[in-house]
Amino acid sequence: MLSSFYQVYFWTSSPSLPASEEGFQPMPSITIRPPDDQHLPTANTCISRLYVPLYSSKQILKQKLLLAIKTKNFGFV
Repeated sequence: MLSSFYQVYFWTSSPSLPASEEGFQPMPSITIRPPDDQHLPTANTCISRLYVPLYSSKQILKQKLLLAIKTKNFGFV
């Protein structure tokens, strides 16, 4: 699994977690998208929102999330 640094960075574009919950502005959130095993999760770092399709299995979720995080691309993949 990737380090929490990469997970937080993908979701919020912040290189580290704040010292307290109040440090998140805006507070990170997750939006579940319609079922789709083909698309990767995406993030809107300006509002700290993670968009995740409803995958058919935990294994697919893990694979797609890892691929999205490793891609480190701004824009379209």
